[in-house]
Amino acid sequence: MSSTPQVTIKMSDPSEVARILDWDSHFFGKTIGRVNIDKLTPALATEIDHWAKINHADCVYFLAGSNDPTSSRIAEDFGYHLTDIRATLCHHANTAAEQFSKPSNIREAKDTDIAALRMIAHDAHQDTRFYFDGHFDLLKCAELYEIWIEKSVRGSSAVVLVWEESERPVGYGTANTLPEGGGSIGLVGVDSSFRGRHIGHQLIQQLLEWFANKQVDPVYVVTQGRNVKAQSLYQRCGFTTHSVELWYHKWYG
Repeated sequence: MSSTPQVTIKMSDPSEVARILDWDSHFFGKTIGRVNIDKLTPALATEIDHWAKINHADCVYFLAGSNDPTSSRIAEDFGYHLTDIRATLCHHANTAAEQFSKPSNIREAKDTDIAALRMIAHDAHQDTRFYFDGHFDLLKCAELYEIWIEKSVRGSSAVVLVWEESERPVGYGTANTLPEGGGSIGLVGVDSSFRGRHIGHQLIQQLLEWFANKQVDPVYVVTQGRNVKAQSLYQRCGFTTHSVELWYHKWYG
């Protein structure tokens, strides 16, 4: 229900208008960059094209503010394609009015859960920009989230909770604290055959309890503008919209 994995990015000269994304490039087998700025002018867009040429970039990501029509128009004029609306929602965990008892079905994930969790992740995040770009192999898009949940269980997330049915995990939620303060919910996914049973809602409530117990506040989650169900779910859990941004991709060649 959320997107954009946290990856280690090797930055080139910070004065450059863009940087190569090593993880994305290696994973997709294409040279992928990201624009370092969130506003465009024709001169900057031309400079990005020059950077892409000398770095042999196949694709460049650009994240713009949704309240910046000038940058959006310039992005469109220069061949960028809108792939996603990035919605960031916020919750103040320590001010939650209700306290929720932990359902017996919820526990922390174990390494032995990884195979089952990867199967859930394979088709749980198909609203993300990678699927809607049109240039990425769909099996690689699914594998991206399989890798993300596996890395989360192996320690890249501070906590991974699973919902268990008949001794088998059928849903998961991941969470991390942020270096600048506060926390974030990373992935929430439920097996397709168990959706509609409020499993995601209860996993999110328990993640909020985890943050509250650690006095981590506020808590953020990122989802897609097209994913109305996810937004509604987070809103029912007490989240409100914090910011809205626009993901553009430009492909060369």
